[in-house]
Amino acid sequence: MSSYKPKGWWAVIKRELSLMVSKPTYLMVTLVLPLLAIGIMALIFSKGVPRNLPIGLVDQNQSATSRKLVRMVDATPSAQVLQSYANLAQARQAIENREIYGVLVVPAHFERDIFKGVQPQVAFFYNNAYMIVGGILNKDVTTAISTFSAGVDLNIRLKKGQHTNAAMQAVMPVRVDTHVLFNPYSNYFYYLTTAFLPIMLLMFILGGTVYAIGSEFKYHRAGEWLSTAQGSIVRALSAKMLPYMLIYMLMMVFANVLLFKYFGTPFKGSKILITYNALLFVLAYISMGIVIATVFTSLRMALSVSSVYAALAFTVSGLTYPHIAMYKPMMLVADVFPFTHYIKVFIDQSLQGAPVASSLPSLLALNLFLAMPFLFVGRLKKVCKTPRLWGKN
Repeated sequence: MSSYKPKGWWAVIKRELSLMVSKPTYLMVTLVLPLLAIGIMALIFSKGVPRNLPIGLVDQNQSATSRKLVRMVDATPSAQVLQSYANLAQARQAIENREIYGVLVVPAHFERDIFKGVQPQVAFFYNNAYMIVGGILNKDVTTAISTFSAGVDLNIRLKKGQHTNAAMQAVMPVRVDTHVLFNPYSNYFYYLTTAFLPIMLLMFILGGTVYAIGSEFKYHRAGEWLSTAQGSIVRALSAKMLPYMLIYMLMMVFANVLLFKYFGTPFKGSKILITYNALLFVLAYISMGIVIATVFTSLRMALSVSSVYAALAFTVSGLTYPHIAMYKPMMLVADVFPFTHYIKVFIDQSLQGAPVASSLPSLLALNLFLAMPFLFVGRLKKVCKTPRLWGKN
C-alpha cells in the first residue's frame, strides 16, 4: 500500500480514455455493438411465445366431424392451419421447402369409424429439426386431438344412456393435476433472452478486454503503458480496466432493467444479489480476458481463443442440455466458465425466488475467477518490458 501513487493510476485512466475516444474500434466494442446486440435480441424474442405457426392439412374425409377436429387444432395458440393439400407427398414437399412446420392427416373413413366405434388414426407429422417449434406444435396438436377424442367418447357414452358423472369418470378415470412452478406461460423470452443478453455481452467484455491489452503489444505501446503506471503492473492493469468495468457494468444494469421493467420478466429474489451477480459476471470475464491476453501475446491469437471460450459458455451452461445428463468430466469443464455460475444465480434469484443460501456456491465460484489475473501479473509485466514479444504472430 505504501507504493501506491494516485498520480500514476489516474494517468493510466486518462491515457486509456484518450485511446477509447481516439480509436473507433474501442467505441464500437464498448458501446455501439453491445447496445445494438441488446436491442436486436430484445426485439427477436419480445413476443415471448411463438404463435400461429403454419401447418398443413390433408383431410381425406371431408366430413363435418373432421372439420370440427381441424377447427380445434386451428384454435390452439401455436398452430395455424394454413394450407390444405391433396396428399401427403405434397405436404411433405411443403415441409421440406419450409412453407409449413407440420401436417395433420385425417384418414378417409374418419367419421364412419367413429360412428362404428372403431378407433381411427389421425397422424401429425412435424419438423423436429426446429426443436422448439416442433415441441410446441406437438404438445398443442396432441392436446387438441386428445380433447377431441375424449369429447367423442363422452358423447357416445351419453347417447347410450350412461349418466354424465359416470361417463366423465370412464372417459377420464385419472385426472392429472399439473402445476408449473416457474415460467407457467412457457415464455421463451424469459428462457432465452435472460441467457442470450449476457452471452452477447460476455463476448464484448472478453473481446474488449483482450483487445485493450493485446493492442498495447500489437502497436508497441506496452512499455509506455507500464511507464505511465510508474512500473506497477497492478496499477497499470487496474487503471486500464476501470473504464471498461464501469461501461460493461452499466450495460448489464441496462439489460436487467430492460428485462424486468420493460418486458416484465418475473422477479422473485434479491435485487442486491442480482446486482452483485452482474458485477461479478463483468469482473470475471474481464479477469479471463486478462489471462488470455497475457498467455497469448499475439492479438490475433488472443482474440481467436477468447472467441472460442465465449462461444462455449452457452453450450456447457446446462440451459439446453442439463448438466446431470452430461459426462462427469464435462460437468467439471462447465465450471470453468463464469456464465455457468452467473446464470444459475440469475435464475435462482429472478424466476425461482430461491433462498440466498442456494446461490452462495455459484457466487463464491465467480469470486474465484477474480483471482486468476494475479497468477499471471508477473508474466504480463515481463511481456510489457520485453519488446521482442510485442506484436508477435
